[in-house]
Amino acid sequence: MSPSSLYRSLVLPAGAFLLVVAVTVASVHFAPDRPWLLFIFMALAFVVVAVVGGRGPGLVGVGFGTLALAVALPGEGLAVPDPDDALALIATLALGLLVTWAAGHWKRRNDLLAAELRLARAGQERAAALLRELSHRLANDLAMLVSTASLAARRSTSPETAATLDQVISRMVVLSRVYQRLRIYEATSERVELSAFLANLCDDMRLTRFNMRPIALHLELSACAVPLSQAVILGLVTNELLTNIAKHSFPDDRPGNVTVRLRPHPFRPDAMQLTVSDDGIGFTPAAPDDAHMGQRLLAALASQLGGDIATARQEGRTIATLHFPLSPHAPGA
Repeated sequence: MSPSSLYRSLVLPAGAFLLVVAVTVASVHFAPDRPWLLFIFMALAFVVVAVVGGRGPGLVGVGFGTLALAVALPGEGLAVPDPDDALALIATLALGLLVTWAAGHWKRRNDLLAAELRLARAGQERAAALLRELSHRLANDLAMLVSTASLAARRSTSPETAATLDQVISRMVVLSRVYQRLRIYEATSERVELSAFLANLCDDMRLTRFNMRPIALHLELSACAVPLSQAVILGLVTNELLTNIAKHSFPDDRPGNVTVRLRPHPFRPDAMQLTVSDDGIGFTPAAPDDAHMGQRLLAALASQLGGDIATARQEGRTIATLHFPLSPHAPGA
């Protein structure tokens, strides 16, 4: 017999018996001419035993308590000649049985809820383990695709093909970064701290796009937690904007500054504003085809977020501004 079973089977009933005996002896000794005190304290003892011990100890306490009341009250044997005392005895017994039933019902309900909670936690742990495994495999697959595409880009004799593969590689790197962060959080949260994610992404861009170039990348990021699906799209948008800047805004190793800002929307409390600006050469009259494709991609990504994106030239800076809602019910969220 386990210690917990021994405790429930022996210790709790013995404790119930000792409690009702102690209440009876104390009441008879200190207030022999006030039997109503005995009824009150016995009723309280029934409640304590039922709540602490449950149905079994509660029934033991009610049985012994009723017997102790009958013996302690005036009369021969178990007879209670006073009608008021007899009625009080019946009421105390009924209260004890009611409390015992309620305690047993509550305990069964609590046990069922505890069992359901254990099953839910086990299911959550299995789901989290599966998600971590899938994330790990997906990140490995993305890394393999990036390596394959990089090798194909280096071997390509067509500049257009190499440029297209380069764009595909940069977008796969963004996806890989998202799932890497998911593994860091060990799949315990469905939301991503966007400011930290974008900071890491911009660090990657410093190494891959702005390395060894006289271009300063500045970050002004407000804290903001978004669903993973939104983080993926926002990472792709930021990557696309910074890639376009690196490719077109600073030709011939021209120095300059690029700023990425994330802040609350100035007019909507349930939305955020992502701004990527640079002081490069600005728009070109005859934009290449890949730039047009990039603009279409940005518009499509903004639409998935339920937001909008616009590009303007102001005071010598090119400013791309994306507004997107924080609502989890937004499109793409």
